[in-house]
Amino acid sequence: MRATSRWLRIGLALVLAGCGDDGPADPGTGTVEVTTVSTGEAVDADGYQVEVEGAGTLEIGANATASLAEVPSGDIEVRLTGVRGNCAVEDPNPRLVRIVAGETLRTDFEVACADTPLLGRLVFYSIRDGSYELYSMNVDGSDVLRLTNTPPEEREFYPAVSPDGSKIAFVNRIGPEDDFNTAYLYVMNADGTDAVELPVLDGGFIDAPVWSPDGSQIAFSGWIDDNGYEIWVINADGSGLRNLTNTADIGEFWPSWSPDGGRILFTGEANPQRLEIMNADGTGRAPFRDGAFWGSWSPDGERIAFLPLSDDEGLSVMEADGSNATPLAPTDEGVDVMASWSPSGDRLAYIHIVDPDVEMWVINADGSGAVNLTENDVFDYMGPQAWGP
Repeated sequence: MRATSRWLRIGLALVLAGCGDDGPADPGTGTVEVTTVSTGEAVDADGYQVEVEGAGTLEIGANATASLAEVPSGDIEVRLTGVRGNCAVEDPNPRLVRIVAGETLRTDFEVACADTPLLGRLVFYSIRDGSYELYSMNVDGSDVLRLTNTPPEEREFYPAVSPDGSKIAFVNRIGPEDDFNTAYLYVMNADGTDAVELPVLDGGFIDAPVWSPDGSQIAFSGWIDDNGYEIWVINADGSGLRNLTNTADIGEFWPSWSPDGGRILFTGEANPQRLEIMNADGTGRAPFRDGAFWGSWSPDGERIAFLPLSDDEGLSVMEADGSNATPLAPTDEGVDVMASWSPSGDRLAYIHIVDPDVEMWVINADGSGAVNLTENDVFDYMGPQAWGP
């Protein structure tokens, strides 16, 4: 009996060793079937994308069912992307699912959409009616609507549309036109009603506010307490004001959040100016690109629009790591200032100045199709988050 057991153990060891030589057994594949259920008054007719970890991306309608086969078995993440800002996924997104070889995993995404006056529109400020006021218009420049109507001593600048399109943050400069020490941060409804000042400062200067991707915070550059320009962040409800840079002898301007909310790109007052980057809590500050300013992340996080300091280059785009910078807009005359990505990332709005004319333009992200939206003889300008959802 002992000899028999010994030979059995040797035989089992040889079998196991042989299996090891051939590698692990193929775990097999299964299928993911996704159903979307979208409700509300402004459902996105273009639909969404489903990202399946390790298997690719699937196009799907707003109310549809689609399948992706040959998904490796095991625990994987499934994520619904391409969701317009006025819509929200009600279920966990992404979600962890288990794929079993030879079987179909079915999962539903429920999406609730809300209408907003800014759907498919651009927000800007202008003196077309004699004083600085906020306006919205269609992305082709038509149907201009005035959003604010304040006394001449109140001048509205740099409107920023919240990610869901329900709010507009903006700067209100109150007092004489040559007084740059009385700029305040306001938030109002998308239709221009119920403007409320956020408790940032009493006096000082605020510039170019931008919303965090989840709409919970607003970053801005500001001159507060005689410390020079710094990058500040405040919660959208007016709480939690904090200074991210704290460098009284160096100026920082024009923040831009990364789409995942984890980092902030900004312009540093080096000599010359340059783009810098830091974590959203102010840590990890580092140089990003010399000779560039006013950077703006694309919605997918893969590109950054920026303005070169060179006089012979206009609006440009580079990869998210700072490589492959490419001029985008024609530079036959004038200069470009500011850039704002469309929610889908296929277009940019920007300011083109041929002194003294200041106009808003839109251009495709590949540099084609530049169009002047405000072709007139008055001042028209925007902020870095000009697009509605």
